[in-house]
Amino acid sequence: MAFESGNTYAKGRKLGSKNRATSTIKDSFLSLVENNLDQLDRDIKSLTAKDRLRAIIELSKFIIPTIKQIDIEAEMASKGDLGWLDNFTELELQTLLNKENNAV
Repeated sequence: MAFESGNTYAKGRKLGSKNRATSTIKDSFLSLVENNLDQLDRDIKSLTAKDRLRAIIELSKFIIPTIKQIDIEAEMASKGDLGWLDNFTELELQTLLNKENNAV
């Protein structure tokens, strides 16, 4: 049987080995993004300051390592959600984004 101790029929991948299909998809997606960076930049710049900031925050999730769920819950309890962006005018958000871009 398949689940008996010592079975040599269904060994599967070795521990720590990568799934080739997943690696291929990740590589293809990376190539797609890299080949469209100029268009992505234009698209983001065409957004309103508020939407641009939200897009940058959402995209950062793919670059910056994610925080453990318990850390996120503690941070959300202290800071709330992104609703605080609604307190800023379009001009204030644009000024904030310009300062951030000049600092980098």
